[in-house]
Amino acid sequence: MEEKEIKALLREFGLNEYEVRAYLTLIKSGPLTAGELAALSKVPQPRIYDVIRTLMAKGFVTTSEGRPKHVIPLNPESVMEAIKQRYEERIEALKTALEELYTPHGEIGSVTVIKSRIALEEYMRRAIRNAKYHMSVAIPTEFLRKFEGDLKAKKENNVRINLFLYGKGEAPAIANEIRIRDVPDPILIIQDREMGVYLSYEALSSGSSLHGYGLIIRDNNLLFMLDRYFYHALWPTGRVVYREERKLKLPREYIHIRELVEDIKTFNLTGSKVEIIGKFVRSKKPVHIVGRVVEFFEDENKVISNITVETEDGARYVVGGWNASLEDIEAERIVLLE
Repeated sequence: MEEKEIKALLREFGLNEYEVRAYLTLIKSGPLTAGELAALSKVPQPRIYDVIRTLMAKGFVTTSEGRPKHVIPLNPESVMEAIKQRYEERIEALKTALEELYTPHGEIGSVTVIKSRIALEEYMRRAIRNAKYHMSVAIPTEFLRKFEGDLKAKKENNVRINLFLYGKGEAPAIANEIRIRDVPDPILIIQDREMGVYLSYEALSSGSSLHGYGLIIRDNNLLFMLDRYFYHALWPTGRVVYREERKLKLPREYIHIRELVEDIKTFNLTGSKVEIIGKFVRSKKPVHIVGRVVEFFEDENKVISNITVETEDGARYVVGGWNASLEDIEAERIVLLE
């Protein structure tokens, strides 16, 4: 190997130009005093002591006892072995750190797989910050502090928040209703009808990384299934620790018809004027109507909720909510006008 290539490799291992000159001079000449080393390597005399100190720190040279001191090159084999070990340790540490951050690029439909806890928390935070109408959140109590500020800000901005906590104790009034239970279940966030986050509770048990994967969901049907699970399997099992008194401030927008039906019952709103934005169930064509609520329905288990709206021309439509199949219209948004 030519000396030019040797110098280039030494620079790759962290030596600067003066250090390369000094070390190669020592390798070829043997132990030298500082003055001799400066002269033979053509390193400026004012810099030679700094160069010797950094070569010692990097494990390339040592110095003798007595006077005058000599700079002694260490055996190249031991030097290279030490460098190899340091690099292997750094590579292993870097590999571990990158694996914790790595998100596989495989996306199935509208589901993204997340392996990094940091990335997962960022998606959760993004979901909260992007919410316009409604949030359904199920997280451990010890996880709440990470998102407390964002949830509080959204609640103050009239986003409806239902919060389900796994753990013990009370919780700050950062949601419209808060329920709690000891036994954990999956961690869920559902933002409007736009985005969901799902992962098992056990996935958070391994420090900074995830034990398994989290899912970022943007598929409408999967989000609907998460919503059904949240409100019909999880929500009824919690103990209510906070419930804000429902207040009616018009106009009010809903994306969940069950909440509109609840307000119709609470505030005696039969006859109120509503605006419906959605699509016809059978033809899937978009629809936008304004009319008055003449009837409402809710089954005993609150699985089916709908309203009947009559327009000014006397036409009547039964309006259902998310993924409605029995009604005339599936409402994507309902605005309660008066």
